[in-house]
Amino acid sequence: MQLILPTEYDLAHAEALLDAARKVRLNAYEPYSKYQVGAAILTVGGRIYVGCNVESADYDGTHAEEAALAAMVAGGDRTPVLLAVFGGLEGDPDPSNAPPCGKCRQKLMEFSSLSGHELGIFVTDPARGGLRVVLLSEILPWSFGPANIGVDLSKYRR
Repeated sequence: MQLILPTEYDLAHAEALLDAARKVRLNAYEPYSKYQVGAAILTVGGRIYVGCNVESADYDGTHAEEAALAAMVAGGDRTPVLLAVFGGLEGDPDPSNAPPCGKCRQKLMEFSSLSGHELGIFVTDPARGGLRVVLLSEILPWSFGPANIGVDLSKYRR
């Protein structure tokens, strides 16, 4: 996989990406947990795709990251570069950064593998305060992906 760290261009879009994740969080459908999550993905082409969590009575809802990935794919894109996720209880005026769960990290790795780019993720840095970017491979080391089952994703690239 090619290591491509966020560029100045990507970081220039950071505030828009963070704002998009915070804003879409308010559209979440979360009648059971009351926990609203919003995710935003910046792609190589500079587009931002958003998603929010959608719960259901069977507790098999859609996570915000999954929804953002689905929007990205539906939009004809498959090249994520940066991800921002915010979560908080319903009515919380100041949501916190929420790193992706294990299930979502695995799905994000699928598209990181597909694009050939390392995905950067905004996380809260407890030591320094504020946000910083970590690579998906840092928070999902030794991941299981397409190569483990002998699948070549090159024909799915766009």
